[in-house]
Amino acid sequence: MILIHNGTVIDGTGAEPRARTSLLIEGERIRWIGPADAAPARQQETTLVDATDKYVIPGLIDAHVHVSRNGREAVSELLKRDRDRLVLEGVESVRNILRSGTTAVRDVGTLHYIEMSLRWAIDAGHIPGPRMRTSGKFLAITGGHAFLTDGPEEFRKAAREQIRAGADTIKLMATGGAATPGQDVQASQMSADEIRAAVEAAHAMNRPVAAHCHGAEGIKNCLLAGVDSIEHGTFLDEETADLMLARGKSLVLTLAVANVDVSKLSATARADADRLMRVRGQLRERMRETVALARAKGVLVGAGTDAGGNPLAPHDFSMAGELETLVAYGFPPLEALTAATKNNARILRWEQELGTLEPGKLADLVILNADPVADISNVRQVSAVFKGGSQVTA
Repeated sequence: MILIHNGTVIDGTGAEPRARTSLLIEGERIRWIGPADAAPARQQETTLVDATDKYVIPGLIDAHVHVSRNGREAVSELLKRDRDRLVLEGVESVRNILRSGTTAVRDVGTLHYIEMSLRWAIDAGHIPGPRMRTSGKFLAITGGHAFLTDGPEEFRKAAREQIRAGADTIKLMATGGAATPGQDVQASQMSADEIRAAVEAAHAMNRPVAAHCHGAEGIKNCLLAGVDSIEHGTFLDEETADLMLARGKSLVLTLAVANVDVSKLSATARADADRLMRVRGQLRERMRETVALARAKGVLVGAGTDAGGNPLAPHDFSMAGELETLVAYGFPPLEALTAATKNNARILRWEQELGTLEPGKLADLVILNADPVADISNVRQVSAVFKGGSQVTA
């Protein structure tokens, strides 16, 4: 057993922080949480972790990431690599993700099913990394933002193929995207029938569907077809926000990728950043309106980094960057933390196990050296990371 003693606990439920609080971990799960002076008597085998003057939060959850891409190079360059090299780079990426305090992720599209190999290696204990939900290949029209298939029946079959390969989620590319040269990010690229066919196939196998959407028309088409989460949602409007709320669907924001400090990028990445400069500025300003609208309407908002999605998004404290941007765009720090923990767990269908610090849940948590509610950047001040009751050491 492990007793994390006398810290300030921010439990992820949205409740105010609780000072002088302790947690008892038994095996992989939280057994007890309460006032430090009421902590269960220490057994001989209990390990004490003194959290005095520290802050304990649930492990962060990244609802939108691409672990097989390093986030330092253009996707066109990564496509030239052999699979083994991409796998080895992915091993480094998942290790860095976990070390930074992100204990669970949803990979929403990768190369060569690499994320599924990484998930297996993590679950088998061969490499350190976060818990993973996976989606396999993007489902997109020929010539769209990714390249795969056309027509309702092909989309239905493609969704089934991803599930057979091991996908937990089906990922659609419903509108254009900035990472593909020459794309109009507002253009709807999948027909309503194509979206519906993929959704029907996924839901029949109890898999949720996530859709890359920037334009409002694409968002509306996806919501009407039953898509479960809208990714990015840049041009959300009143109609689509109301529809999202009425149908109980979620919005996964990915804000930080459009706010990267370009001066810190490599020369190769800066070249791609220059190409994206105009659209990045457009998306960055429009997202402020989307964030304000979603919060005002009460839409379920999750947080993703899009790390690996393009050379502006490396796997380097990427969830910290996303939380910082959420706060800069109007989220109070406590609400931002809730989006990245409780809300993301719900979106990933992991709410029974993850997302909050409560008895019975898996002991995935982070101990911070400074208060993230006072300054959200303090999520970078990681003292220790626990996944399933074990402290991360690698």
